[in-house]
Amino acid sequence: MGNRLIVWAGVALVSAFGGAVANARMVVWAHGGWSWFGDPRAVYIQSPQPATFVGWIGWNGDITVGEYSPDFGVMRSVVIGHEYHDDHSVPSILVEPNDTLTAFWSGHNGKRMDYRTTLLPGNITQWGPVSYIRASIPGINGFTYPNPMILSAEADTTYLFWRGANYSQDYETRTSAGVWSAANELIVQPGQRPYVKYDSNGIDTIAMAFTNGHPRNVLTSIYFAEYRDGWLRGAGGRLIKRMGTGPIRPDRGDLVYDAGKTKVPSWVWDVALGTSGHPVIVYATFPTHARHEYWYAQWTGTRWVSHFMTKAGGSISPGGVEYEYSGGIALDHSDPGIVYLSREVKGGWDLEQWVTDNGGRTFSHHVVVPADGLQNVRPVVPRGGGPIQVLFLRGEYRTYTTYRTSIAFLTGP
Repeated sequence: MGNRLIVWAGVALVSAFGGAVANARMVVWAHGGWSWFGDPRAVYIQSPQPATFVGWIGWNGDITVGEYSPDFGVMRSVVIGHEYHDDHSVPSILVEPNDTLTAFWSGHNGKRMDYRTTLLPGNITQWGPVSYIRASIPGINGFTYPNPMILSAEADTTYLFWRGANYSQDYETRTSAGVWSAANELIVQPGQRPYVKYDSNGIDTIAMAFTNGHPRNVLTSIYFAEYRDGWLRGAGGRLIKRMGTGPIRPDRGDLVYDAGKTKVPSWVWDVALGTSGHPVIVYATFPTHARHEYWYAQWTGTRWVSHFMTKAGGSISPGGVEYEYSGGIALDHSDPGIVYLSREVKGGWDLEQWVTDNGGRTFSHHVVVPADGLQNVRPVVPRGGGPIQVLFLRGEYRTYTTYRTSIAFLTGP
């Protein structure tokens, strides 16, 4: 399969906004979309030259990796594969120890997980051949939502998580020599689909925030666990189960939000470890189909505390069955006190920045991209920082196969 390279000498569209991000520019990059359960969708590296790399799927199903180089003012993108035009097939990007990039993707419930690695560090113009992994875990639902990460304290072992063939959360590991393990189940809720968001400190810890199913099908709570030193643990260090000795049920993790008490289902949106050692989770709840709510939860050192943030409006996919598709909320993983969220207002969906310095008890906030008849939805902050403050989808989100959105981002002057 050949690569297609597209280069722009400048930005496609620039708009200015005020507030705390004064002089920020909005750049509309390319037609495409993404779901929010495969990450990292965007990464920033400083070597061999500073650049942000972003994965998306085009309207026609092109699996695409883009590069934004602030020093040279260049944006370019390369098509590395093709799937049916379903936004569940968005690629996730892993920065290897030598700064080459590996992109992982699959179809929605795909038969295999594909991946390719760049031939040179920080250079998306040349890629190696398509490789893939298969799993022997029984079931008919294949692979969805890749989440790769590397732990340097474990001799650069790679952990790749995905939703698997029986809707369990599964994983494989890869040694620094490139040898993959057999697949293992991690989280299982029989008859349901647990949804998981991940983060890692890149050294010895992997954080996981998850539900016990889909909020359309079951009353969903929010749970947390982390992997460290061979064990799944609670946020306070409570031992749950040794990794690789069989899956856990979701309710073995820390209970962050209890839908059994409120009778209101929820869906997880992001989790971040940050630098404080106190993980943060943002999630949505659904008192009604037309009234979604955003929440901010932090581990205090002794317990999980959730704070209500704001009403979020309704689904970005009206007329279908995805009543719980909120505009979206994402953490800045370098500083989880910074949150970007999409909220329905008159005229569309605003993109807003919310900031807290007290664990979510209070926030300051302002609009960074105003609603102008379009949807500004599903924000994501690049892992590793960099000049791009936030990426998002801009346009009209219809369904996960008929999205008419573009990849857009905010960057400084």
